Amino acid sequence: MEKKEVFVVKKSTILFSVLILLLTFSMGAYAATKYNFTFDGKKQSLDVQLINNKAYVPLDDITELFGGKVTYDSKSKTYAVTSKATESTIQSELSKTIKDVTVTIDKVVQDSDSLKIYVTYVNNSDDKISNGSDLSKIVANGKQYSYNSKFNFERWYKKENVPHADTYIEPGVTAEDVIFYAPVDADSINILIHANWTDYRFNNVKITK
Repeated sequence: MEKKEVFVVKKSTILFSVLILLLTFSMGAYAATKYNFTFDGKKQSLDVQLINNKAYVPLDDITELFGGKVTYDSKSKTYAVTSKATESTIQSELSKTIKDVTVTIDKVVQDSDSLKIYVTYVNNSDDKISNGSDLSKIVANGKQYSYNSKFNFERWYKKENVPHADTYIEPGVTAEDVIFYAPVDADSINILIHANWTDYRFNNVKITK
């Protein structure tokens, strides 16, 4: 009986030792270690986890090295990664130049009162131009909406510090404007600005709410 009890104790001890050893190896395999990275000449020390011979680094840290950013939507459980290159591409799509006249959609904001399109006109031509705000149109969910003079005038009149470009913009002038539309049930819209008798089209412009 005494030998059997000794054997049981030794067996338990061995099993316990093996578990500790396995746990130690497991933790060691997944423990983060500092490694040096170089991205386009920019050096940075990051925590790296080596798992099955693959290097895993924090998403936020690696995205920042590329000049981007990470956002998280808790409702949809979605991480959105925007790189610096992506932001530049998006910005270029919201600015168009035709015959030395540049039209830029700075932002589109919507609240319970209205949808507001912030526009900047730059006239680098030799002649005065007509801004296209009063000839603008938007498309949301397959439905077209035209400019409404009364709707816009009421909001220019009631709101302070709302930019309103003149009908004609002189050479060398940069002018800002805000175009008002009734709220739409959409996350993005297509915009047509008919500046200087030329169509400037901007598709899938995101609405900020």
